[in-house]
Amino acid sequence: MNIDEKNMNYQKIVSFLAVILGIGLFDMKSVDAKNLAIAVPINHNSQFIAPFSSRKIAQLTEASSPLYGSWILTFSADGIVHQGVLVMEGYYGVLRVSYFDPNLGKQAAIDQYMELKSSSKGLILLGYNPVYAGTSVSHPTYIADNFLFSIQPDGSLVVVTCDARERCSSVDIEAMK
Repeated sequence: MNIDEKNMNYQKIVSFLAVILGIGLFDMKSVDAKNLAIAVPINHNSQFIAPFSSRKIAQLTEASSPLYGSWILTFSADGIVHQGVLVMEGYYGVLRVSYFDPNLGKQAAIDQYMELKSSSKGLILLGYNPVYAGTSVSHPTYIADNFLFSIQPDGSLVVVTCDARERCSSVDIEAMK
């Protein structure tokens, strides 16, 4: 592993530790992030169901520390790269995702509400109610995203997402500056 890779891993771990502690070290938001609606309805899910299996993988509990800040998340579904701006205001937040929609032949964007939970596997962000960006109109085909954040015993950060269509991806996360 070269120095740049070590620095990148270190930066990811530091960013994720800020997430876990919920101390709001990265409270700066882009103009678009500031305009996202943060009034999030409460959604009490009792368990996280792995879309890639029919079994329950972890019992969810309330997260012990709120999370404040903004991050850029990059992941893919069926080879299409999705880039999202996550804004968390405590235990709830909003994720605006931009991606190329092959059915439309152009870029599309959705907003979805996010809820922070805790499990034995790490922190989980549950997405729900995907709508066309900037509206309250439900998106008919976008499946809400779920993210698992975990620090492994060796100190490495692992972030993955899976949706109900069994499309899973690793996730790159970057604190917004």
